[in-house]
Amino acid sequence: MKKTVLLLSFFLLGLSSIVTAQDYYMPTPEGFGKSATGGGTPTALNTVTVTTYAQLKTALNSTASTNAVILVSGTIDCVYTSVLLTNKTIIGLPGAKLRNTQITVTSNPPSASDSTTSAANSGTLYIKPGSNNVIIRNLIFEGPGAFDVDGRDNLTNEGTNVWVDHCEFQDGMDGNFDNKGAADNVTISWCKFTYLKAPTAGGSGGSADHRFTDLVGSAITDFPTDGRYSIIFKNCYWAEGCKARMPRARNAELHVLNCYYKTSVSGASAVGLGAGNQGTTCYVENSNFEQITTISSPVNEGSGTTVVKFDGCTKGTTPLAVTGFDVGTATKPTYTYSVMPVANVATYIPNTSCGAGATLQVTAAGEISTSCPNLGVEDYTLTGVKLYPTLVDTTLNIELSNVVSGDATITIYSTTGGKVLSSSKNNVSSNDKLSVNVAALSKGIYLCTVKIGESSTTLKFIKQ
Repeated sequence: MKKTVLLLSFFLLGLSSIVTAQDYYMPTPEGFGKSATGGGTPTALNTVTVTTYAQLKTALNSTASTNAVILVSGTIDCVYTSVLLTNKTIIGLPGAKLRNTQITVTSNPPSASDSTTSAANSGTLYIKPGSNNVIIRNLIFEGPGAFDVDGRDNLTNEGTNVWVDHCEFQDGMDGNFDNKGAADNVTISWCKFTYLKAPTAGGSGGSADHRFTDLVGSAITDFPTDGRYSIIFKNCYWAEGCKARMPRARNAELHVLNCYYKTSVSGASAVGLGAGNQGTTCYVENSNFEQITTISSPVNEGSGTTVVKFDGCTKGTTPLAVTGFDVGTATKPTYTYSVMPVANVATYIPNTSCGAGATLQVTAAGEISTSCPNLGVEDYTLTGVKLYPTLVDTTLNIELSNVVSGDATITIYSTTGGKVLSSSKNNVSSNDKLSVNVAALSKGIYLCTVKIGESSTTLKFIKQ
């Protein structure tokens, strides 16, 4: 297994080699939620493992601004929980699940009492407005099944700077994972959405099949402070049972990247877009709509406009013609991100060991590792970068050769993905030497990413 924490001897042998950009295990988020650092690196002081709902609720409601890492072990049966989260990371140990399946429909057809009861307590976790800097990874969320009574979602987010990675969402009553209200700057990566239970018809909302998975913005007047929900769905998998909202957005700035669609539900609709009053833009890139009835369904609602662009997408192995799909002019996002060739999407994204869903390996201490290979990532690799000395005490030196001139950004991460240090220097060029003071870092292994322009590389070093 290729672990993020390596044996020292093996590490020293490969210290000067470039760490290939990993699209399966991302140490940090890409896209709109890139600033999320959560609770930082797990340590004995900031990490707690929870196995019961009471323990989970206590951990979630700990001091709002205190950095904390919450490790979830086993299956925890939950009730709908509203919480204000700031500087928090929630990581599921292998197989961990948050489950709310307590609500059942007791009459057929459903009665008013069923719908009232189920709507009040049908979801799992609600991240309240004011939440900031939250990471959730490697968790399974299980709901009671789709029933249109204006109930709750498995996960509802109204926080900012949020990264949800390698999670699986099953059978949300109203939705699997919705972002609304104050939500903004969100990265959703390597997540799987599915419905394993048959939908319940007859709810007060009017839909007999409400397997509607991911809503962004709850109304034409619902938008964050800056007017648009900035959200990327990267390497996500809308799987069997999904009916609609993959995602469905209004008042949004969306990037749908390397996503895979395969559901046999009749009439299923993938990317649903409404303008809202602030307008919606959507850039859909290198995604595979292998089995879906309707790929895109923009609608007129609100006073804004909707623009959408499909770039490099396919339906199975057939390239997707833009005619009939593109509306207006949606531009490519300007942030740096890695792209998987679209030909690899159908192989890598649904892979049960190294694909979307709760498929990360996590130790009891919260260290994340992977045996998964580089999954066909296309990126701009920066060459000619060397770190020294091999064992760093106070100063990490960075030697540049054969690089293109430009502004340099140096970011240091822990092996679990937390950003611990960053610095920058303008107008660097070949043969320059940079230095970073790392005296304050704890002993251990770190990853150093050096970025110049659109090119970057990541190297390892040991702080002694």
